[in-house]
Amino acid sequence: MPPTYFPLRWESTGDQWWYASPIDWAAANGHYELVRELLHLDTNLLIKLTSLRRIRRLEIVWDDEAQFNDVGKCRSLVAQKLLLDCETDRGHNSLIRAGYGGWLLYTAASAGDVGFVRELLERDPILVFGEGEYGVSDILYAAARSKNSEVFRVLLDFAVSRKGFCVGGGEIERRKEENFSVFRWEMMNRAVHAAARGGNVEILREILGDSADVLVYRDAQGSTVLHTASGRGQVEVRLIFYEIHFHQF
Repeated sequence: MPPTYFPLRWESTGDQWWYASPIDWAAANGHYELVRELLHLDTNLLIKLTSLRRIRRLEIVWDDEAQFNDVGKCRSLVAQKLLLDCETDRGHNSLIRAGYGGWLLYTAASAGDVGFVRELLERDPILVFGEGEYGVSDILYAAARSKNSEVFRVLLDFAVSRKGFCVGGGEIERRKEENFSVFRWEMMNRAVHAAARGGNVEILREILGDSADVLVYRDAQGSTVLHTASGRGQVEVRLIFYEIHFHQF
């Protein structure tokens, strides 16, 4: 059941207040008909509904609270229905063709909906690398925070596959084996940081195993996985690194 109460505003900086819009509330409660009606009244609301920046703020206020544990699932349900409504007679999907595939996959991953994730990847495997403001790191993070390890594994398998590596066409396809190794390492590096940020201990243990040097996993700013976990307050993740450290010594 969706929650009966949502905080609709909160202070962001200074005297400014950031408001959740009606379409945010409708999607978080799983009210698809209301979402659809709002989009008919103003199609620009789709930009608000799919904005990564807005979703991140809503996740902090709504999704991360225990009493609102169905928010991600409600958003995913709305996204699925919207996807179906956008099917065309020619077999195409206008929502995906308009560039909203990244939002759809992020929403499915955030809800831990492995069926929806597989459906989207079967339509277009390249969606795992994101689209628009959504990147592969964002989608892996969404999967990690959902705590559904199967969703994370499915996404990671698609991300490190040779099919994904050959997305650029013939030129990339002809690259040497070592280039694929570099590509795969980058995907695994992003996966480790995403799992640390999202607090998915199970996935981190699988990827790291008895890794001799976890410090080799660094993000674009040079931060280690421990920095990433600490920044998000993931205590359990930090304990893993202490275990690895003491196991080595």
